Formats: sequence, C-alpha cells, structure tokens
Amino acid sequence: MLTGRELGFLSEHFSGAELEAAVAEVESGEPLAYVIGEWYFYGLTFKLDRSCLIPRPDTEHVVDRAAALLPHGACFADLGCGSGCIAVSILNERSDLRAVLCDVSSGALEMARLNAEAIGVADRAEFVLADMRADFLPAGEVLDAIISNPPYIRSGVVPTLSEQVRREPRLALDGGADGLDFYRSILDVHLSHLAPCGHMIFEIGYDQADDLRRLSADRGLSCEIFRDYGGNDRVAVVKRP
Repeated sequence: MLTGRELGFLSEHFSGAELEAAVAEVESGEPLAYVIGEWYFYGLTFKLDRSCLIPRPDTEHVVDRAAALLPHGACFADLGCGSGCIAVSILNERSDLRAVLCDVSSGALEMARLNAEAIGVADRAEFVLADMRADFLPAGEVLDAIISNPPYIRSGVVPTLSEQVRREPRLALDGGADGLDFYRSILDVHLSHLAPCGHMIFEIGYDQADDLRRLSADRGLSCEIFRDYGGNDRVAVVKRP
C-alpha cells in the first residue's frame, strides 16, 4: 500500500491510466524515484534512472563539508559520481569551482552530464568514464579535494537489504567483503593527485568510522568524522597531518 506522500509524488507526474501503471510499479517494489524519473537533493531536482544510486538526504553532509573546505578557484574530483548529485550540488553552491566527475557506468555518467547541463554547471565540469580504483587522471594533475560516496556495503549484507534498495545498481552498493575495498583503492591510487593541503571527503557507513581512521593512520593521514541528521557517523574528512 502506497503512503499518501508517495501517491502525491506520482499524482504530480502522472494521471489517468499512466498513474494507475505507476502506482502498480511502486507497489511491486520499484523505487519511487525510478518510476517518476527524478529525485530531490540539496534543494535541486536530479534526473534519475536505474543506472544511478538514488540520492539520500544524509549525503548532503558531504556537500556541506566540501563547500566549506574548498579554497577559492579549486578543482575537485567526484569519484563514482552516479547522478552527479554531489558534484553538481557543490558546483551550484560555489561558482568559483571546477570538477572532474568519474563513473564506471556510462549510463550514470550520461545522467550526471544531463543534470549538470540542466542545473547550469556543465561548463565547469569534465566527465570521465573510468573505474575509480584506477589512476585515470593525467600524470601531474593536482586536485584540491577528492570526494566520493563509494560502494561501502559488505558483500554479504547486500542480499539482506530491502527489495527496493536491491533494485538499485549493485555496482554502487557492494564494497567488497569488508565494505572497504573502494576506500583502500582511492587512498592508495589517488593520494598522489591530492594537493598538499587538500582533503579526501568520503561518505561512510554508520559503523565504519574506526575503519576509516585506521586506513588513514596506516597511510600517515589524519581522519575527522562528522555525523548525519540521525546522529550516525557519515562523513570522513581525510588529509595529511
């Protein structure tokens, strides 16, 4: 049974037979965001399809940290950009910034490009089809921040997630046996591209703060943790001491 809020969203986008079909899709377990083809993040509307993870409100804390930390005229990378919600929101907040958006999914990268164009920041964005675990950046390129909401759910936990979440791309959810595969790769592969006073800003799972502190300390880095709207650990800011 749909909630009143869900029915309201559907009624804004469909009517008649289309509304009935959309209601049936949601009742079958299809995420509402995929049915209406868009979702809302940081006060903006993002186009969306099943190639992209659905933006969550707690991810807005990543945008807050980046917008506050980045120096004037900075360039940053968003690794595993999905719909582009993080990078596009940051660029929309800060007209002085530039960004490199990377994703291994061509569908997600195209959606990020469409969102950047719709919101009016595409002229300050570069889009790269690449695996974030590979060093795809040109030799010598230096960034003021490397930002990522990587896959961080343990492989064994993914099958236990709700049906709606399991309909989102597993590529954007599965972080390996311990959920830390992508953090390790980003720290090891991309640290050489980070400016001396730059930051790595990660979304993390609610129980991964100690893991990120350990991974950072093992590489001679400091790690500060920030909490989300629900009081859970959610953002890790990593930098050189």
